[in-house]
Amino acid sequence: MKWDTDDRGYEQWLTAHPQGFQANTGRPVGGRYFRIHRADCPLPDRSKPGNLNPRTGNRYLKITAETIAELVEWATEHLKLAVDRSNYCKRCGPHP
Repeated sequence: MKWDTDDRGYEQWLTAHPQGFQANTGRPVGGRYFRIHRADCPLPDRSKPGNLNPRTGNRYLKITAETIAELVEWATEHLKLAVDRSNYCKRCGPHP
């Protein structure tokens, strides 16, 4: 699911799917940036707290899924990106 300027929905999804996965990508959708994290990884949320929708409304939007395979499929379809090792968070290690 894509979260674009919807912090509340994104946060509810994370709470309901603690074993899921999330990815950061640039907004608007496009470009080459795509980083996959575990749902509980703190790195995707280094945001600007004073802004409206600081987690999903600035330079990045979030993609969430139950599996890494779903995120890879999203990146392939929407970004025409061949996901490789560089697209995985080094801190939380969400490798398939």
